[in-house]
Amino acid sequence: MLSIKQISEIINLIENAGREILKIYNYKEFNIRIKEDNSPVTLADLASDKIIKSGLAEITPGISVFSEETKEIAFEVRSEWNPLWILDPLDGTKEFISKNNEFCISLALVFNQQPVAGFIHAPVTSETWIAFRGKGAYKIIEGKKIILPAFTPSWAYRISISRSHFNESEAAWIEKLKEQHEVVVAIQGSAIKFCRIAEGISDIYPKFGLIHEWDVAAGHLIIEESGGNLIETITRCPPVYNKISYLQPPFIAFGSRIKDWERLM
Repeated sequence: MLSIKQISEIINLIENAGREILKIYNYKEFNIRIKEDNSPVTLADLASDKIIKSGLAEITPGISVFSEETKEIAFEVRSEWNPLWILDPLDGTKEFISKNNEFCISLALVFNQQPVAGFIHAPVTSETWIAFRGKGAYKIIEGKKIILPAFTPSWAYRISISRSHFNESEAAWIEKLKEQHEVVVAIQGSAIKFCRIAEGISDIYPKFGLIHEWDVAAGHLIIEESGGNLIETITRCPPVYNKISYLQPPFIAFGSRIKDWERLM
């Protein structure tokens, strides 16, 4: 669906947006405001959103963008968008504000409600993770392309949990898992958690609170194409995207090491 030239241009685009985010990251004042859903937005969110939308309009003309920062689009309109881009221009805004470096750009191309291309870029570390439906996943760092997964895990299950949104249900689930298997818990912000699972650094990410499609779509494909999966706890199926509600139901994401995922549910 995307040409080699378009893929290269999209990588350059999100890297450029990442550099703009880092410029603002070094400001003393982010111009923070609180949105109607009680989540924060900064100059960096809006600058990245503008850069990426403008760039995609040139690289993939005719493909609309459904972004966290312009989400109030009637379903009757966006239901006609196929394919469409789903964008979080700054995933982990709370981590950005806290200055803990754990934030990223998350971009997915969705066709027939399934992600067919996924891009995640971490500006601080200059890491970029990419996946294409049926063609695998890889990571780019310092000009090197690394096929995922890059590591073969052993010993304890490594569980990733959200730094800003961890809840009691997830804590209880981890305690139950400890009865079956040795567990090590790592705390991390943003969609980078999906990428660490795809790499083989982490094994499982339980998310039982509601988040949004733009938080998940790119990471979902990157995990799938590295040999893992992302399964909703209610449907026991992978998520679909561009739904009437852009809320994402609870799920468990897991890497290629996990073969008997049913017992995690």
